[in-house]
Amino acid sequence: MKTIPITYAGQTISLPDLPDYRKFYRKLESGAWEPETFNVLRRNLDRDTVYVDIGAWIGVTPFWASALARRVIAFEPDPACFAILQSLVFRYDNVSVTQAALSPAPEVTIHAVEGFGSSETSILDIGEGESLDVPGIGMDAIMRQAGAARSFVKIDIEGYEFACAAEIARLRNHDVCGVQLAVHPQLLEKSLTGIGLWRRLKVAWAVWRLGGIFKGLFPPPRLAKYDGVAGYVIWGVLLRATPRGADFVFERQAPRRRGKDG
Repeated sequence: MKTIPITYAGQTISLPDLPDYRKFYRKLESGAWEPETFNVLRRNLDRDTVYVDIGAWIGVTPFWASALARRVIAFEPDPACFAILQSLVFRYDNVSVTQAALSPAPEVTIHAVEGFGSSETSILDIGEGESLDVPGIGMDAIMRQAGAARSFVKIDIEGYEFACAAEIARLRNHDVCGVQLAVHPQLLEKSLTGIGLWRRLKVAWAVWRLGGIFKGLFPPPRLAKYDGVAGYVIWGVLLRATPRGADFVFERQAPRRRGKDG
């Protein structure tokens, strides 16, 4: 596959040279795409830590993380995205990719938005494009691939995190130093039926419950733009015309504060 060098978050990574991604690459190179994600990865990855990327898309985070982590284990169900990952992974001796979706079921149906290859493919039946059955993989099976090493886990599964909460909670049984969980209340609401107010309340409750998924294991999650989960539920979910997505970052220790000189 033809690639193009893209420089972002201090590294230059070869990504697919495809028209569908050029607008995104401009955003990525400008530093406007998820800058906090790369800060979180820098804080938590080192040569003793395995990085588990569930929902790896076209490799933006797993290939970037390969320079920091001991190993990178990536999972992606979208067939177009997985084909890209397969074509590029040979460049990295510490990265593996598997076509599978996080699920307790051995097989799940994924739905494309317009077409496969976007970052919005979901198990939720919200797409207007093709559907495809793909292998499902449980969290314990994923973490067995990480072995005995300490791990940091990033999960971005486009709304299925709410239905898959019990599977995500199995990370309690493994040596995990942190979790970044992408939360998509707007997609969950889109998948529900019924009166608008009732749907919004169900979404808010689901978000609140996810915020406590690792209670007792990690401190409450940090969010880049909100003062905790309660603030996010109120201002990011309940009181917005359309709920806003966010990342719940669970870490054992708070980030170190920088001095006046940086």
